[in-house]
Amino acid sequence: MKILVTLGGECFEAAYIDVGNADGRDGVLYYFKLKDLVKDRGMRNVSMFRSGTDRVFIKDYDERVETVRLNVLRQAFDSGVFSFETPIAPDRYHELRLRASDFQPQKPADDQTIRRFLKLGGYWLGFKYPALGLNSYVDFECAEDFDYLGGSVQTFHRNLQLLSEQGYFRASGVPLPVSLKVRPTAKLIEEIESPAGFRTIHARGEANLAQNIHMHGPNARVNVNSTDNSMNIASVSNEQLFARLRETASTIADESQRAQIIARLDDLEHAKESASQVRRYGRTFIHLS
Repeated sequence: MKILVTLGGECFEAAYIDVGNADGRDGVLYYFKLKDLVKDRGMRNVSMFRSGTDRVFIKDYDERVETVRLNVLRQAFDSGVFSFETPIAPDRYHELRLRASDFQPQKPADDQTIRRFLKLGGYWLGFKYPALGLNSYVDFECAEDFDYLGGSVQTFHRNLQLLSEQGYFRASGVPLPVSLKVRPTAKLIEEIESPAGFRTIHARGEANLAQNIHMHGPNARVNVNSTDNSMNIASVSNEQLFARLRETASTIADESQRAQIIARLDDLEHAKESASQVRRYGRTFIHLS
């Protein structure tokens, strides 16, 4: 069981439950139970599928799988793929994917992003949920955090030192960079708990949940994380059809050709709907085009 903090401002407890077969698929399913620690939004069941094919391409799988699984959970929150706001039946699992690419080194985060994470970690792990009481230090020398941000002892030390000089942390008695243990100050806690600070904390996570959806044409549908196998049958009246044809014809640059096509449209609209007439006018339009 481990408490994790995300760049999007989430804090949750992740408990690894078990590993099992993947319901006939080539691979395995890892099962987790997540508990929200930010807004008391309850528990969520999450599974993580890893295919047999992906396993073949991961050399250091056994040594790294625990760290990578935890960061796949964090990245699911950051990307908006998963959220405590999403209602799920208590007995159902939300499935995530564990891919070979998740084992590749992460792109190093910039210093501003690292400082943001350190502030959030200091607040949640050093004030709200300290491991050994309010007087305990937060130890940021953590393999999961380095992997999550593509960071290192050096990058974390550099940014912790700056934040300490700014009054956000008090360092432990062990000289840095031997230790990355710090304690949050009242300044950090008050900043995060202020209305402006709370909005800033959750800005990144909430932004990822927004999507722009553009709908065009008749009977348009929206499918999110699902496949649409339905048939779309639409019809328009003759008046609408010829109005659109005339609108399109009016954009033809050649004045003579434009006039001929519009005249033929008038004839076609008033013609009887016989097969011979349709074929005759069809040949005329092909010739004009």
